[in-house]
Amino acid sequence: MTLKGALAWIVTGGVGLLIGATVGLMMTVAFEDPLKKILQRVRRRGRRLGTTRRAPGDADFTFGGVTSPCMIVAGDGVEAIREELVHLVVKDEPVELPVELAAWRSEIADEERARKDSGTPHHWNGDCFAVVDLVEERTARDEEVELFLHLRRTDYYSFLASQHLDRRFRDGTTPRTRYIDPVGHRHAPAFMSLSLGTSTLVITTDNRVLICQRGPRVGSRPLHWGVSADEGLSARLDSPSGLPPRLHAAARRGLGEELALQDHEYRLALLGITIDTERHQWDSVFVAYAHDLTSEQLDGRMRRGTKDSSLEIASWEFVPFDVRSVLQRLHAGRPERKWTPVAPVALYLALVHEYGRWRVERLGSSHSKRFLR
Repeated sequence: MTLKGALAWIVTGGVGLLIGATVGLMMTVAFEDPLKKILQRVRRRGRRLGTTRRAPGDADFTFGGVTSPCMIVAGDGVEAIREELVHLVVKDEPVELPVELAAWRSEIADEERARKDSGTPHHWNGDCFAVVDLVEERTARDEEVELFLHLRRTDYYSFLASQHLDRRFRDGTTPRTRYIDPVGHRHAPAFMSLSLGTSTLVITTDNRVLICQRGPRVGSRPLHWGVSADEGLSARLDSPSGLPPRLHAAARRGLGEELALQDHEYRLALLGITIDTERHQWDSVFVAYAHDLTSEQLDGRMRRGTKDSSLEIASWEFVPFDVRSVLQRLHAGRPERKWTPVAPVALYLALVHEYGRWRVERLGSSHSKRFLR
């Protein structure tokens, strides 16, 4: 190659490289954002197809695109469990905590005592019940569900200590890995099953269901949205004479204290027994059908104040009681709006009781596909 040809190649090649680099930079700037958006859509599509979505656990409840750490251990919502067929059998011998859990309980007692002495919000230590076992039978004549809940006495501070399921012991294990995982929630020892409560949904005469946000000072899941009224069984209030408590009576007490409802104003039905698998809390799901109260009337009553509303309830709203409206409300505002684990289960059981399993699950399936798109 001659000197003249070499110089020409350098000039034209250099210019070509410069032009190419400039054009490439311009193309990158012009298409960077659209390419990012395309990649984001591809990633989202992959997640929707299940490549990175967390699979529900064996004990999780799923319905209509909603997953909740709660399991149903008795009842299906189709038929109510009759009050006379629910038996609470109490053994007076109190539950004893293992040494390490007992130490945690002592810490809690000291902390609550210090809060009380300083005049700050605190929890008092009431007597309550632990679940030893649930026995489900069928009546000889009609094969109806009959329940026997075997209970022992305990106290609220022991319950709070048992709620630290993932706190580590000295050997590195936790209450969950040591006492629950090896046997499952259904057969966990009594000292881990230190709560039995009632969760009740109220349906007004204009077909609205009341959902409430728990108060900021409640001992379990403050500010979570849940059912109309929650109540834990109390030895002092539900078994004052030493006789076994009655589950339906505890639910009625909760409706009276939190919503100012009197027994004759509604029809009460027990739909199931559940376990919150995140905290290992036993619960019972009820639905209360108001005889005459509309949502507007009940709203007005609550705004005028009830015995426990200032402590137990932070806010509330009424939702049309149909499958589509309930599922839309469960999905709305997530993840900022947090729900108690039993709330989706209670709403599902109540819908099944009202509309039938086939219709509820068919509509739930279509909504599940819609929300997972």
